[in-house]
Parts: sequence; C-alpha cells; structure tokens
Amino acid sequence: MPRVERGIASLERKSHPMQISFMTWVCPDWDLNQILAAAIRYGYDSVEPRSQCDQKHGIELAATKKRRKEIKSQFADCGVGMSCIATSCTYSLANPEERAKSVATTKRFVDLAAEVGCPNIRVFGGPTPEGADFEEVKEYVAEALRECAIHAFGTGVSVCFETHDSYCKSADALQIVTMADAPQAAICWDIMHPFTHGDTIQEAFDNLKDYIRHCHAHDGTPPPEGQGGGWSLALMGEGQIPHDEAMCLLATTGFKGAISGEWIGWLPAEEVLPHDGRVLREYRKAAEGG
Repeated sequence: MPRVERGIASLERKSHPMQISFMTWVCPDWDLNQILAAAIRYGYDSVEPRSQCDQKHGIELAATKKRRKEIKSQFADCGVGMSCIATSCTYSLANPEERAKSVATTKRFVDLAAEVGCPNIRVFGGPTPEGADFEEVKEYVAEALRECAIHAFGTGVSVCFETHDSYCKSADALQIVTMADAPQAAICWDIMHPFTHGDTIQEAFDNLKDYIRHCHAHDGTPPPEGQGGGWSLALMGEGQIPHDEAMCLLATTGFKGAISGEWIGWLPAEEVLPHDGRVLREYRKAAEGG
C-alpha cells in the first residue's frame, strides 16, 4: 500500500488511544487487501474480522502458521490494527458436550489472536435455553468464560463477553465477568443493547467500566409507537443511541480499545463506512477535548 497512506494511518492511531474500527460484516465478500485499503481510505484505525461466517478475509482457525505470520505482517505493513476477532462462540448451550466444544473453539481463537497480533476476541453468553433457570445458566456460562480466560493468561489476549442475547442488561454481563474472576475475562460493550433494554448509558458504563476492552457501535431508531418489532439501524448520529455520551465516558478512563462499527446485512460498505467513521471521529475529538 502507498507509503503516504501507511504514514497517515499510523499517525492517526498514535495520536488517539481510542481507536475507530469496523467489523467485516459490512464487507463479507472483500478479501483482506480490500478491507485494509478501505480502512485507510475511510480513516479507520483498525479492523474487526468476523470469523466463522464464511467471509473472505481468511482470519480463521484454518489459517496455517505461515498464513498467520503473513496476516500479522499485512496489518503491520499498512499501519492498520486488528481490534478484535469476532467469533460465534457461545456458552449458554444446554448440552455440556456442545458447551465444551465451544470452549475448546474459543481457546483456539485465543491462540489465533495471539499469533496474528490481535488483543481481543469476542464471545457470547447466548440465549437462555427454554425452561432453564437463568441464574443456573449464568453459573455455567461464567465457568466457561473463566476456563477460556485462564487459557488466555499470558497471551495478551482478552476474552470479551458481549452485552448481547440474554446478557444485554449490563448488570447481567457484569455478573458473568465477576463470577469468571480471571484477568483476561473482559467485556465487549455493545453500546446499543443495554440502552435498548432499559439501562442509561451512564448506568451501563458504571457497571462495566472496569472490564471494557472493546465496544460495538451502531445507531438505531425504535419501532413506531404502538407497533411491535425491534430497533432499526440508522446512520451514526441519525438515531437515538447516544454514542457521543458513551465515548465521553470511556475517555475519562483512558480507554485504549476500539469503538467498532457493526452493521449486518444493511447498507453498502461504501455508504456506511465513510459516514459512520467520520461521525465517530467527531465524537472522539469531542470526548478527548480536541
């Protein structure tokens, strides 16, 4: 990639501890060169590969040792970071054997992340099985997270439990990481989900701030009054999720992770990436007092 682009990307990331990133759900058919070129073109500091979804970037468990070294070099050479590897690993599975397989897969992703130079992987608690007691499920979800986090000790990789599914409320996600009680057990704060489940941004931040290593960002609007359904995605700043407040709060802690845009099957990458990247950089500038 052009040397001037490498330099700009590197300077941008060095001057801003809080990174602006995007998940590759927005461009599942792009190869890694296309993804990195877009990150530079649209002013992103880092990229979050979504694995286990048949995307084209190749950052998967099947990557050979040689390819893993090449991937690490590709990121380093162009001055773009890898913020997180987003996995499908889930721990609320009722079948202990299936749960053990998910734990084993998570451990392999920890090793992959360490080899390609990525500081985080994302995992899910998952939905509570039908008929199960939520508090009992929490116990084995936390134990699974603990086992994976212990495996990650010494690798420099955090296992980030997302505020998602049955764990959208920040208090429930906090309970899991505190029960896991392992240094590498962390939080991926999807800023939308706690907010749409009744937490204020301040409440979610206060609960999770000691554990947040990575964040997901996507603005949204609620369904029209009197109609069912969930929230709809919106371009950043055109919805009702106060990401600017969240980023201001994160800045008070010296947050060095990424705010990573996540858009699944929505607008074309060429439309959402430049817009949301620009708005998130504006929020970051305000949060840092720039």
